[in-house]
Amino acid sequence: MSAEQHLAAAVQGVAQAPEKVAEELPNLITLLEHFFPKSHFVHWLFRWENIFFSLLVLSFIVIRSIGAARKNEFLPQGLQNRWELVFEGLSGFVTGILGPRGLEHVPFLGTLFLYILLQNWLGLLPFMKSPTSTWSTTIALALITTVYIQGVGIKAHGFVNYVKHIAGNPVGILGLALVPLMFVINLSIEFFAVPLSLSLRLFANVSSEDKLIFKFAELNVMYHWLPFFFQLFANVLVILFSFIQAFVFLLLSTVYISLILPHEHEDEHDAAQEKSLSHPRSPTT
Repeated sequence: MSAEQHLAAAVQGVAQAPEKVAEELPNLITLLEHFFPKSHFVHWLFRWENIFFSLLVLSFIVIRSIGAARKNEFLPQGLQNRWELVFEGLSGFVTGILGPRGLEHVPFLGTLFLYILLQNWLGLLPFMKSPTSTWSTTIALALITTVYIQGVGIKAHGFVNYVKHIAGNPVGILGLALVPLMFVINLSIEFFAVPLSLSLRLFANVSSEDKLIFKFAELNVMYHWLPFFFQLFANVLVILFSFIQAFVFLLLSTVYISLILPHEHEDEHDAAQEKSLSHPRSPTT
């Protein structure tokens, strides 16, 4: 058997493996698992392949960003110029929703966007895999985002006012009576519905994109590469949709932060209360 026949057999064996639920193209680790099934190290890599590819993307972002930061020139060029364009675009988008106070959230939201986008695109490279095609990765990203959003809420409101916010800011006897119900509703939305919607949307779309690419690759093998141009078109769609999914994740995360931050009328109300406390009215005669 030639080397090409060995590789084709490996690809076919990995694609038809019963333990592989998702229909996706084989990556480097699944090929190693096929060729070295008795290797404990390869089997360990196979169990943690999503973490491996996620760390690969993270390492790329860290190395490129450090390289751009070292080129601290007054007139940015090359890599520094590209990173500054990305930062300006992301900061303009975030501050457009959150206002000037949103600038402090750009590092987290911008890193989150780039991390998800590059993970989505990684599956387009030969023998690579999109970690976001599995729910374990997307739910982890959604939970991290949820913790960050709630941390922003606690920092902005203070712990006591944050608890009141979760309780629905009760007013009067009826409001106090509804506190248990509001706690259940708000906690379910903030800690269950939000991460679930963020993670499932991203997972479903990216995994569907991987299946689409896999099916076109199957057609290319079955019909002697005739549908090759259709696969090119599918790859263009995957690039576009992967960007849209990362952007939607960024948009929803920014909106959730805006919802938990104090609004202008709340700031004015708090300022009025502080003013009335600092300058009490004189008693009327």
